[in-house]
Amino acid sequence: MNKIFRTSTKLLGAVCGGLMIAVSAIPQAVVAQQQPTASLSKVNPCPSIFYEEPHNNRVLVPQGCPPNAFTQRQATQGISPRETVPGTPSVSVIQPPLPEKQFDPVATITPSNGRVDVRLKNNTNAAIAYQAIGHTRQRVLPGRQEVVLRGLPVAITITAVRQDGGFLRMTPTTSESGLLELALDEATEFRNSQTAIRIQQDGQVYLN
Repeated sequence: MNKIFRTSTKLLGAVCGGLMIAVSAIPQAVVAQQQPTASLSKVNPCPSIFYEEPHNNRVLVPQGCPPNAFTQRQATQGISPRETVPGTPSVSVIQPPLPEKQFDPVATITPSNGRVDVRLKNNTNAAIAYQAIGHTRQRVLPGRQEVVLRGLPVAITITAVRQDGGFLRMTPTTSESGLLELALDEATEFRNSQTAIRIQQDGQVYLN
């Protein structure tokens, strides 16, 4: 009788142990199935364009990203990028100078329901790579062509760089209600060139 009882006890322990393992594995399997979907919806907050020339020496990276050359130089002056949350639609890349170094905005636009449209006009013969950071992938605008980026939420940063390595000058030509037109022209000197434009939540526009 004792032998039968001990055998029954072992069988019961094995069954219970198997059930506990199976139950604990179910949540892990569910999490494993959900992770790919969540990762697909995230926007890379640290795109490689920040570490390519000329952005490497001209554009601040978001907080949390590895610093590029420009970010390291600015850090020595007490200027750092704003805190950003990976995957959020608003990715802060360039902020205006600190109050003691504040520049006047180059233009002012009135956002419509917190959004703006931006028309880029490529007045050069070179192709220009552009990107609305956190909202679009890098795209190419051929020479003498234009494109309209619609419904961009503010604040927003737009970068642009000539693919032939030449210098670029950004000039706002019109700023109607909810629409900013930006002329992209050739610059002859580095000190006159820009690679990014920042539209603040209040509609003020800054160049970098």
